[in-house]
Amino acid sequence: GGKSARPYQPNGIWNETAAFGNLVNYQRDKGDGLYRRSLYTIWKRTAAPPELTLFDVPSREICRVTRARTNTPLQALILLNDVTFVEAARVFAERIIKQGGPTSKSRIDFAFQTLLSRHPTPRELEIIDSGLNRRLAHYRTNPKAAAELIKAGDSMPDPKINKVELAAYTVTASSLLNLDETLNKE
Repeated sequence: GGKSARPYQPNGIWNETAAFGNLVNYQRDKGDGLYRRSLYTIWKRTAAPPELTLFDVPSREICRVTRARTNTPLQALILLNDVTFVEAARVFAERIIKQGGPTSKSRIDFAFQTLLSRHPTPRELEIIDSGLNRRLAHYRTNPKAAAELIKAGDSMPDPKINKVELAAYTVTASSLLNLDETLNKE
């Protein structure tokens, strides 16, 4: 319950469809309001929130018992690039670093158990660890890119965590969060 949540949205997104409504000059929430469940997202009858539209959200004209399962390139684009999901990946990366143990492999195992309720296969562990090592190498030579990535969103990154390491784990966390197995219930 409570008032509608106002998540991150591109500037001016509602200006054309909300000439007289409460979405003119849309201001997103700050603090905890920004992180409320999408169930509470503010909704205009004539224009659903764009990120939900990309996931084929029903129109709300009639009740839907089940949702259609879709998978489009635009969905992957938003899940990998929208500030909401980049910030979520960074926060999850912080948790992986803090709670996952001292090694990259123990951290990857922790991430799998947290997201998928299973351990990674040896091949999955090898692939993800190799990717993580490539990202660490990349961000070591590009610390500005690492700093830019981890500042996405309103929440502040933990200053105790090395920025390069956090950026590499953020991209790894984003990859895991975007697995079909993570996103879809079979």
